[in-house]
Amino acid sequence: MPVPVAVLDACVLFQGRLTNLLPHLAEAKAFEPIWSDDIHAEWMRNLHSSMGIPIDKIEYRRGEMERAFPAANVPAPPTLVATIQGVSKTAAQRKDAHVVATAVIAKAAVIVTHNIKDFSPEVLSRYGLAKVRPDAFCVGLLASHETRVLAGIRDAPGQPQEDADVANSVHRPSRRRPTGHAQVGSRIGITRPGRAI
Repeated sequence: MPVPVAVLDACVLFQGRLTNLLPHLAEAKAFEPIWSDDIHAEWMRNLHSSMGIPIDKIEYRRGEMERAFPAANVPAPPTLVATIQGVSKTAAQRKDAHVVATAVIAKAAVIVTHNIKDFSPEVLSRYGLAKVRPDAFCVGLLASHETRVLAGIRDAPGQPQEDADVANSVHRPSRRRPTGHAQVGSRIGITRPGRAI
């Protein structure tokens, strides 16, 4: 089964356990990561302003991401960004139009984001895209590419090493039910018997 091509939104690259885990899943070929200079600029700016992390350390992290995934950086054409902004209904949706544009150009299947409300279902459906929270994305990858996901988690620093613990760490449920599961399942084959995940 082909692995999904997924745009990682700035909020996903900002900080947290999944921020550290996702690159390892990508290195294990569980999915193909996509981002852009604009996405980088947003998480770098927010990380510096909110956490006070020196900019040189943030730039080093970005450089390592680019070296690890040289094909991941996909620029969004300004004309396409403007088109998507024109059909967006809210200021937040217009602000994130560049993320949608990057997904379109990269031929991605899904945008992985915490900010579900910032992406209009109408706009996404126009371009054949889905949106999903990162925890649901990881659970879906485990269902469709288990061997690769387990390998990626084992390689991630501070992650459990036994397969059962690894699977449990991904299956641990979120307090909020992620949005867009059915879309993701039908788009990239991330489904489980009897229900979407």
